[in-house]
Amino acid sequence: MKTNNYITFDKYLAKELTTVELKSFEDKLKSNADFKQEFEIYKNLETSLKSKFNTEKELALRKTLSNLGSEYIKEKKSNKKKGKLISLINYKQLMVAASVALLIGFFLFNNGNPVYSDFSNHNSLELAVRGENNDAISKAEKAFNSKNYKEALTYLMQLSTSNDIEIELYKGICFLELNSYADADIIFDKISSGNSAFKNTATWYKALSMLKQKQFEACKYVLKTIPESADEFVQAEKLLNKLK
Repeated sequence: MKTNNYITFDKYLAKELTTVELKSFEDKLKSNADFKQEFEIYKNLETSLKSKFNTEKELALRKTLSNLGSEYIKEKKSNKKKGKLISLINYKQLMVAASVALLIGFFLFNNGNPVYSDFSNHNSLELAVRGENNDAISKAEKAFNSKNYKEALTYLMQLSTSNDIEIELYKGICFLELNSYADADIIFDKISSGNSAFKNTATWYKALSMLKQKQFEACKYVLKTIPESADEFVQAEKLLNKLK
């Protein structure tokens, strides 16, 4: 794959192309089968890697790589001397090697420990009918099940009551997805210390909160408190084994 193609693909997926560049890109997708195939391969790889490479530091490194590549392309176009072109060709090879090494490094690093996205498979939100609140219930369910956690949280806050533990649990999940760890952990701790049907589920989510925050020892400690009788026990054991 050509380095300039990689940069263009990255900008397209990030919606950073200008109007003119976007039209040119889409026209080329329609007219150039090889270019389209390269793009599809890159897009599939990008989608696969996103679940792994999602920390701010990793995204910053990827952006730096893209910026370096952009500078290289500009320099190459503005320089016509043969000697300089030879060095730029070598630099291009180094850039390609660096990008591959960076992706491999990310893959190995993230596979050292499991990541939150590997285990955050939430059950669909299906709340019981509550009379006058049916509209808010419907909107909360639709938003949550569409992974629009910010909107779901807004409606769940409207429905929230101190004794509705199911709604509280899903509020906690929304907080967790939005990286509001303190708010999420308060809810999970409260439910897991009680005797409701959601006790073990809340404990599982407290462990996932620790996992997402990369507090691996705390995650293991919480997982070990989930009893064998819990529906979450198998997943807890699977996560524990990956953390060893």
